[in-house]
Amino acid sequence: MMGFLFKIVNFDLFENILYIIKFMKLLFILFLITTFISSNIIIADEDSENCSIKNVPTEERVFSNNFSGVFNGKRLEYTASLKEKILYEKDNPSEPMASFFYTEYIVDSDKNRPVIFSFNGGPGSASLWLHMGVLGPKVIKVPSDASDDGSAPYKIVDNKLSPLSDADLVFIDPIGTGYSRAIGCHDSEEFWGVSEDPKIIAEFIRRWINDNKRWNSPRYILGESYGGIRGPLLVSELRSGSITPIEVNGLLMVAPASDYQYLVFHPGNNSPHYGFLPSYAATAYYHGKIETDKSLQEFYEDSKKFSLEVYGPALLKGTRISEDEKNSVMKQYSEFTGLSLRFVEDFDMRVDPSSFRKELLRDEGYSVGRLDSRYKNSDYMAGGQYPDTDVSSEGFMSAYVSAIHTWFSEIGVEMKMLYQSGDYDVYSSWKHPQEWKGNDFGYVNTVPDIARAQRYNKDFKVYVSCGLYDLATPCFTAENFMYDNTVDMSRVVFSEFEAGHMMYNHQPSFDRFLKEIREFIVND
Repeated sequence: MMGFLFKIVNFDLFENILYIIKFMKLLFILFLITTFISSNIIIADEDSENCSIKNVPTEERVFSNNFSGVFNGKRLEYTASLKEKILYEKDNPSEPMASFFYTEYIVDSDKNRPVIFSFNGGPGSASLWLHMGVLGPKVIKVPSDASDDGSAPYKIVDNKLSPLSDADLVFIDPIGTGYSRAIGCHDSEEFWGVSEDPKIIAEFIRRWINDNKRWNSPRYILGESYGGIRGPLLVSELRSGSITPIEVNGLLMVAPASDYQYLVFHPGNNSPHYGFLPSYAATAYYHGKIETDKSLQEFYEDSKKFSLEVYGPALLKGTRISEDEKNSVMKQYSEFTGLSLRFVEDFDMRVDPSSFRKELLRDEGYSVGRLDSRYKNSDYMAGGQYPDTDVSSEGFMSAYVSAIHTWFSEIGVEMKMLYQSGDYDVYSSWKHPQEWKGNDFGYVNTVPDIARAQRYNKDFKVYVSCGLYDLATPCFTAENFMYDNTVDMSRVVFSEFEAGHMMYNHQPSFDRFLKEIREFIVND
């Protein structure tokens, strides 16, 4: 019996020891897991703390100098500055997210002077084009006749017509352009997108207004090219977005790309075809490919009438069009564009702008420009369907980049980092919503934002300028999308110029453009 009991006791003891060992193993495993998690949390916290100060300057950088000048007959003392503004997360005001650099021109005044916030497009372009091309107190002069700008030294002159006479100027370089960059725990890509971009720029404008105590100054938004997308969205974001409501007095759009349906050449989308044709006609007229006794303006108006009343409806008919009608339309198309009838037939009267630029002067061995079709130059090969490059961009870009750096040195700017005048990475990484305003696969269209601002702000007005020789965002496309989106055109100044995308590169257009800008601001 005792032996039996001893066996039972030993068995129970053995079981208890096994249980204790298993329990200790479990505790050890739990200890390791807890230690691992705690370590990772500590590391994550350290990483977070480290990234919070990543690329964050100890203080906002400022470079300033005082100047004087005569603008529109007014002698003014003004301060020119390149400044940095650090923006912080909305829900975590101690966390920096973006370093915005901008150039401002401020005239000391007791009045609430108007302020013009200006930017270029791209997306991925800095503001130097509008800044040094037309609006700033100093401007670069490239050949007005569409000849090449050559090499330095370039001609930088006082801009006696600058709107600085009547408004302070703020030139914004969006994140990824100029010196502006994402900082802290944020990446630049977070701010690159149709929806993302206006939010961060709206926050910059709010900060600028608040920091400069300019809450009662009239405010204007001026954008070029993609600025026709950014501008209307920015107006909406300022008016009724996620920050303090800020009304805008006016929106100025230069060569706007506001509705992609009128600009993107996709199969089945006819809107760009009848929108671009009048600029094809103006280009052909300029290069002597048209037989007519009419003036450019008369011929251009005829081409718009043909596009709207004959060509557009013919495209809508598709294969339902009769052979006789199609032959008649193609003949007229050929006569308006300077292209051969055979070429028009081969393209089924749907010629894209790159093919037009290559074909128009093929017999002379030239292609024409995209941003400004007055420019022409030879390609590596005369054959092929498309030009090698945009000869108009080649004709002036170097002069602008040299001008901005020359002027910055006079202001006293000392920066080691690259001033990004344009960045293809920004352009190629830009997020375009596949679904736009509830429409699957819809084209981005911001013109309704203009109409909405008109409805709910009785003082809101619009200025649109465009160039007849612009084969990127043609005049007639802008005219079409403005009339196609319930905009009150009685409150819109629509101005056409015998120039290209950057109409201010053409001296007569430069003069008239600035006269109209001043009238738009002064007569508010």
